[in-house]
Amino acid sequence: MADLKEVSQRQTTRLDGYVYRRPLEASELLPAIGAGIVTGLAAFYVARLFLERTPLLPEERRLGKHHASGRAAG
Repeated sequence: MADLKEVSQRQTTRLDGYVYRRPLEASELLPAIGAGIVTGLAAFYVARLFLERTPLLPEERRLGKHHASGRAAG
């Protein structure tokens, strides 16, 4: 069996890279919150651009046709 000193030394060695994580204050969270809001607004803007874009063909020309070739469906 391993003696007690060797076991405690192994546990200490394993914890050498451990970093203490403290709770963050509100002022330290503001940059992350701001980045999240900006990212969300950018995604909303891009989605709105795609939804509101002008179609390439007028509505009456698109009805009943295959979009890629313009041939009549059926």
